[in-house]
Amino acid sequence: MAEVDDLNRNEQRLLRKTAFKGTDHNQKIWALQCERTDCGHVYGANGSDFHRRRCPSCDGGAPGI
Repeated sequence: MAEVDDLNRNEQRLLRKTAFKGTDHNQKIWALQCERTDCGHVYGANGSDFHRRRCPSCDGGAPGI
């Protein structure tokens, strides 16, 4: 399981795990931030998706929740 400040293979950093309900199988929303140069977009995603998330702003990823 990802720990706060983890970075996935697509340069998305886990900022915090929230208590808000996600949209997939009782998941919680995690706050992520793109670490790519000139981006920094912050968005929410289901915790189960962290490992594969791509930035919705600069890398064609799915919209955040």
